[in-house]
Amino acid sequence: MHPLTILLSVSLGLYALYALYFLGGLFRLKARKKNVREPVPTVSVVIAARNEASNLPALLSDLEDQDYPSDKLEIIIVDDRSTDRSWSIIQDFSRRLPRLRGIQITEPSSVMAPKKWALTQGIEQSSGEIIVATDGDCRVPATWVTSMVKAFEPDTGIVVGFSAVNRSRDSFFTRYQQLDFLALMAANAGSLGWGKAWSGSGQNLAYRRDLFQAINGFEPAAKYHSGDDVYLVQAISNIAGVVFNASPESFVVTAPMPSLRSYLNQRIRWASNSRRLFKQDHFFLLFLLSAFLTNLSLLVGVFVPVLQPLIPAAFSTKFVVDAAVIFYGANKFMVTVEPMTFIAWSLLQPVYIPLVGIFGLIGKFRWKE
Repeated sequence: MHPLTILLSVSLGLYALYALYFLGGLFRLKARKKNVREPVPTVSVVIAARNEASNLPALLSDLEDQDYPSDKLEIIIVDDRSTDRSWSIIQDFSRRLPRLRGIQITEPSSVMAPKKWALTQGIEQSSGEIIVATDGDCRVPATWVTSMVKAFEPDTGIVVGFSAVNRSRDSFFTRYQQLDFLALMAANAGSLGWGKAWSGSGQNLAYRRDLFQAINGFEPAAKYHSGDDVYLVQAISNIAGVVFNASPESFVVTAPMPSLRSYLNQRIRWASNSRRLFKQDHFFLLFLLSAFLTNLSLLVGVFVPVLQPLIPAAFSTKFVVDAAVIFYGANKFMVTVEPMTFIAWSLLQPVYIPLVGIFGLIGKFRWKE
């Protein structure tokens, strides 16, 4: 058997097994209905924002409407060197909402990446037992904080929440982003359904302050520009329990990337985190390798005669297992996925995944400096 045939068969087989693993984990997820434990814990919502003037008013209004007991909730917004009206907006809201406080950062840290530094300043100046986090371009329901706190059990250290791309401004590009992000979310939620913590999104996280301190905050990952959320999930889950919050009351929406360039830059930045998985999580790394090699083999196979007879069956297999995870995830998380968007996404994956993976490995992305 030709080496390329073996590579395609093995990588596709692994990829299909991982898809079944995710699907099984999604089946296991339940939206648990319970009350916040007594005594009600104090909560600090900590958000780092840079040049989010167009998004902050809506987010801050959402935070103003939270149904969590007001005497147990504080909101810390860290303005990370914004050059727009972000700081002015934060100040305006803080004057009318006593539990909201702004922190302004004017200079970058020499020892820590920008977002991690901003979050660290916010956490250090907060007081809640539980830290709840989202991003400056997100929208959260009034039940968000309450739902995230409800998900904590006595042994839970960190709660990972669901987030989706906002489709209020509908277009094919937005629908594509929504589906692609849903694929990532469904895979991660499926893994967490088995109790395996791979990742999370800074758009929707909650964790215990004492455990953040126990892992020395962001210090062990201070120099990395990306992956603060991945680091937190993996580090805290090593010493305490982790759960995925499947309750719709906790679901967050995030703004889509405005352009193809910014979208690819974001995905390449996320893919750059895989460089650290060689030492951290071999099981997760094996999935990333199987996805990369499967898609690369499908792309190369179009031009290599020995692989061409296998491409239709290989693509069909990947199409079916992807559809199972994505459409079941869409149903579970109440996200609409159009079949034509899924077909387009499937056809682009063999080009998109190798491109993003390679550029992520060599670190070809820009950060908000």
